[in-house]
Parts: sequence; C-alpha cells; structure tokens
Amino acid sequence: MTAVHPPSVPSLAPDPDPVPDPIEDLLADLQLERAGLPGRGPVPAARRARQVAGELAGLGLSRFVAELLGEPASVPAPAPGAVLDLEADEDGRRISYETWCAEARELTGEVWRWLSERRRAAGASHGGDELPWWCGESAFPLPTDSVRRLAEVTAPVPDLSETAEAWARPTGLRGRATAEYNWRWLLLGKGLYGRPGGTLPPLNELITRLVGEARRHGLLPPGHRVRVLRRPNTPSMVMPVRLPGSSLLSLPTAVTPVTVQYLQHELAHLAEHALRPAGAPLAERWAFDPLRSEGWALLLEQLAGSTAFLARLGIDAEAAAALARFFAEEERFSRGLMAADLAVDTDLAGCRTSAEALEAASAVAARTGLRWAPELLLLRQTRVLHWRSYLAGYAWRDTVRTELVARFGVDWAERAEAWALLRDALARTGPVAGSAAGFLATLAGLDLPEPREPREPREPYASRSHEHEETRSR
Repeated sequence: MTAVHPPSVPSLAPDPDPVPDPIEDLLADLQLERAGLPGRGPVPAARRARQVAGELAGLGLSRFVAELLGEPASVPAPAPGAVLDLEADEDGRRISYETWCAEARELTGEVWRWLSERRRAAGASHGGDELPWWCGESAFPLPTDSVRRLAEVTAPVPDLSETAEAWARPTGLRGRATAEYNWRWLLLGKGLYGRPGGTLPPLNELITRLVGEARRHGLLPPGHRVRVLRRPNTPSMVMPVRLPGSSLLSLPTAVTPVTVQYLQHELAHLAEHALRPAGAPLAERWAFDPLRSEGWALLLEQLAGSTAFLARLGIDAEAAAALARFFAEEERFSRGLMAADLAVDTDLAGCRTSAEALEAASAVAARTGLRWAPELLLLRQTRVLHWRSYLAGYAWRDTVRTELVARFGVDWAERAEAWALLRDALARTGPVAGSAAGFLATLAGLDLPEPREPREPREPYASRSHEHEETRSR
C-alpha cells in the first residue's frame, strides 16, 4: 500500500463527539483502515464486520461493507498494479507508460471475461427491473430516474489531437504531441505556466483557501473535521469516515493547473457527505446517487473557472485568465475521452472475443486522434458507471445552473439564498428526495413524495451477487 503521509493541513474544526452506534463506529473504522490508518476500535474492523454480518444484511449494508473491505460480492475489476509516473522527465514517463501498457495487455483477457460476465448477468431481472450491466457495480440501488438518464446519455467522439497539440507547444515536449505516452501529461497541464509554484499557491495554502471558501458558503458544518492525506501519483478522492462528522481528503502531492479543479470537485463530494442529517436512517446516509453526486461536484468545480474566484485564492490576474481558459479546454477534452468510453461500451455489445473487443477499442481510439492504446481504453470499461455519471452529470449540472440563474440571477454564486437552497437540496436523503431528480425538485420548489409503502431493506442485486459466488466456486 502506498505510504500515507501525515496530514499537511490541520483540521479547521475539533473532532466531533463519536456517535454511540456500533455500526456507525464500524463504518468509520472501515474507512480509516481502508486509507491505511488505524481504526479507533480495539478490534480490527474486518473482524467486527464478520461478527455483525446479520445486522449489516438487515440494514442493506452488506455489499457496501464488502466493498470497503476489498472483498466485493462479485469479482473485483481487474486493475494494473503499476503506478503511472507523472513526475518523471519525458523518457522516464515513456518507460513508465510502456510498463503500464504492458500490464494492461496482460490483463486484456481478464478484463474481457469480467465485462462479458457482467453483460451476461445484466439479463437477469432484479426486483422486476431490467438494469444495465454497469448498475451492478454500485454498492446501493440506483434511483430509477437516474438509471434512465445514465443509460440514455450519449455524445459524439471528437478529434482531440488539436487540443493536445496546443497544450504541448508550451511544454517543450519532444516528438509527436499526440503520442500516447504524453496525453496524461498534457491533461494535467504540466509546464503550461512554467514552474507550478510560480503561479499557483503551494498545496497547503490552496487547500486552506478552498476549504475556507466552502465554509463561507456553509457547505461544511462547523463541527465537521477534514483530515488531509497526501500521496504521490494517486487520484484525489474523499472518504467519509462518519456521516455527518469527519472525512478524509486524499490528494496527490504535486500542484498542477487541474489541482484547483480536483480540490473543488472533492470538496463538493465532501460537502454532500458532511451535510447529511444525523437523524436519517444509516443506510440512507451512506447511499449516494452517482448522477447527483458528480453533477453537483461539476457545478462546484465550474466555479473554479471564474477569474474572480481564482483571485480569491491568491492567483494573479494573468495566471487566472490562463487557468480559466485551460479549465474550459480540459472539460472539452475530458468529455471527449468519456464519449469514447461510451462508444466502446456500445460497440462491445457486438463483440464475441477479446480480439474483437480490442479491434473495437482501437477503432474508437483512432477517432480521438490521440493514438490511444486499445487495451487501456478497454480497461477503462470497468468504470463505465463513473464515466456515464460524469457525462450525464454535465447536462444535469447545466439544468441546475439554469434554475439557479432563473431564481437568483447570473451572480447566483454570490447570493446567500442560493447557497441556502443548495444546502437544503444536498441534505435530503432517501430514494427520491436524495436523487438527482429530487435535487432539481427542491430547487424548483416542488415536492417529490417518497414511496408510501415502507420497503424491507434488501441487498441490492442479490441474485447477481449469488450468481458470481457460484461461478467462483466451480
């Protein structure tokens, strides 16, 4: 496991009082141990989870807890063990990328079997609903309206080479700017403004200022504790330790132009966790609609494209203008990559072998102009729910923004009433109120009734999980 660096930014609030609930304490310790940190209980969380397996099942939390333990009910998605080094020089980066590609090629057969099994299992009926194959990777049932939006989202695959070439010119990279070993370097905007420290605040300062912005709008309750973990070459992410109460914010150590966006995005997720009401049922407090979560994060992230917002972070006017321009380009670029993912997902439906799957991925990769290795594009298919949540989230974000502008004007982000309404929408839980549709209804002043008949807690996709367990036993 990657070494965990001590928090670089102290918490801005005291540690909240523990909730006297053994299951709540268990979930908190599972999150801490997942991050490589010691839990608070004297007994390892994994052992305690086995001891209360029946209670977890009754709450509908078994699949979620199995995911936290790294023991999902279904076979985990194949993933490379090698780390892509984004900090090396061009030659070192090429070697790192080639190592990554070689491992992805070795995983091709396993990835294809994983995808094929999930596509096959998706034909089964779960509670009378026919669900797309990628729904089975969610630890909780997805809201019906969100499943529909995620399934219907589509986008043409653009040629991204022009953007990549434009980014490459100021970096001084040798060779073809669209070479596949450079695209990640370009996406991070490395070298766009010289040394990152010259125009961007140091990471500690950036975190402090962005957390301060979030607290200014009431997105983080005063008693919510944020602990920051810094890890080299890892994606940024939020892990709620206790809802509500405390969160872990994991960040890469390097500061690049997209670090501002990444931080804003993760703070949005953190706010959605932190604003959950303490009195809501435990399972509801941990269940999240991926469309609502990513769409909300994209809304908050978009604020980072404002030069006024960047100025409050201590970034000078010239750098702020360049960053805002880059953020707009980066969104187009990322949406293009996700459109390629969806195109591959569609084309794979007609494939029967891993060789055919690679051919389909190669054809889609060629349309991007980036000469992307097909085995890497195929590997991304294991996260299609994530990419769909982003692409559908962009459209949902624009709908939310339109509603906010209609109610509060174009300067809605400077209106306390707008933030109060957003906080109200974020704090709602349940299969309807806590969904993307429920969020929009709250903004529009509508009421969406929750299901009238109380439903017994059940493990989502139970028949599919059982099916996978039988497959492994043969």
